[in-house]
Amino acid sequence: MKKLLCIKLAAFFLYTFSYGKTITVCPDCEVSSIKKAIEIAENGDTILIKKGVYKEGNILIKKSVKLIGEDYPVIDGQKKYEVITVKANNVLIKGLVIQNSGKSDIEDIAGVKFFRTKNCRIEECILKNNYWGIYFAASKNGVIKNNKVYGPAKLKYLKSAFGTRIETNFGNAIHLWHCKNMLIEGNHVKNHRDGIYLEFVKDSTIVGNTSEKNLRYGLHFMFSDRDNYVHNTFRNNGAGVAVMYTKHVYMADNKFEYNWGPESYGILLKEIYDSYMFHNTFYKNTTGIFADNTNRTIFEENDFIENGWAIRIWANSQNNLFKHNNFISNTFNVATNSFQNPNKYTENYWSDYKGYDLNHDGIGDVPYRPVSLFGYLSENYPQSMILSRSFFVYLLDLTERMFPMLIPSKLVDKRPLLRRFEWSK
Repeated sequence: MKKLLCIKLAAFFLYTFSYGKTITVCPDCEVSSIKKAIEIAENGDTILIKKGVYKEGNILIKKSVKLIGEDYPVIDGQKKYEVITVKANNVLIKGLVIQNSGKSDIEDIAGVKFFRTKNCRIEECILKNNYWGIYFAASKNGVIKNNKVYGPAKLKYLKSAFGTRIETNFGNAIHLWHCKNMLIEGNHVKNHRDGIYLEFVKDSTIVGNTSEKNLRYGLHFMFSDRDNYVHNTFRNNGAGVAVMYTKHVYMADNKFEYNWGPESYGILLKEIYDSYMFHNTFYKNTTGIFADNTNRTIFEENDFIENGWAIRIWANSQNNLFKHNNFISNTFNVATNSFQNPNKYTENYWSDYKGYDLNHDGIGDVPYRPVSLFGYLSENYPQSMILSRSFFVYLLDLTERMFPMLIPSKLVDKRPLLRRFEWSK
């Protein structure tokens, strides 16, 4: 067993540190075709593609080669083909413009698709007007870094026979399915259906990406355990971010901004277990966090600023902790559909807290109730929102705070902070 492991390690290092030969491709070169260069290349070779426009149909890579562009050559799928398909390990694609893939209602045609690969990378590429952008399927140890993945400036909607709105035109910018140990770093994605989509993706990191103006979700992942999402920005997407059917998620230092709409939120958490949300900023979203069956999750040192609802948390979400968060100028801080409170709120800052601090320890002497009566009514009777900001609502909430009867009596922060909790950004 040890001998076999040594052989595998030796083979890996031999490939990693061997450079092979370089094959240059340009319109006036001896090799003017990328397909021809791949045909004559051997494992470990580099194919250097000079500036120009290359229209060669589907480019299939079945060898461990490096495709590197000089001055951003254009690889054009002519709206007919999957532009590049990779079915080999240890492939690098870098510095290319990849555009105009074909479209299909049956196949997931992409600008670049990696299928059953290991140790493949795509870096510093520009992908434009592709049906799917970057697509990894059944792959391990892949890297998607510093790419720009843009769909059309205007996405189109179609209506189904039942009158509901459906998405058409384009798939996802970055799409991963059944992958493990992946890195998605420093990419800018916009104008696709979902910005970043992960399904059955384990032990991976999504860091430093900007996902904006996507038709549906800036980030959408399902059944993807033990993943880390840090320092990303999700801005102005159709429905924000959706995290579903997942456990052991770490989300820190992300920004959820300007996700407005009747069905929009900063992030939707559905059937999430044993996770951690830390140092995130929710700014001007319809709903900051919408928690449905979210359990044993810690929400610590997050900012909720000028959202419609900071948190909407359903009765099936239990044993969660909200601590050292800042709730500033939200229309509603917390909304729920239950009279009970199976979660803990402690030492949060609430900008509308009216209590006092006689012993000057920074903790309010009077508990804070984050659910207002009007917030509770609007959650159960949406039509009551027409009364928002009226004097009647002010009287309603004032009366309820003096004589609590309807809002959840146990949903309370017994140690509210008098000053905003400062965490390093």
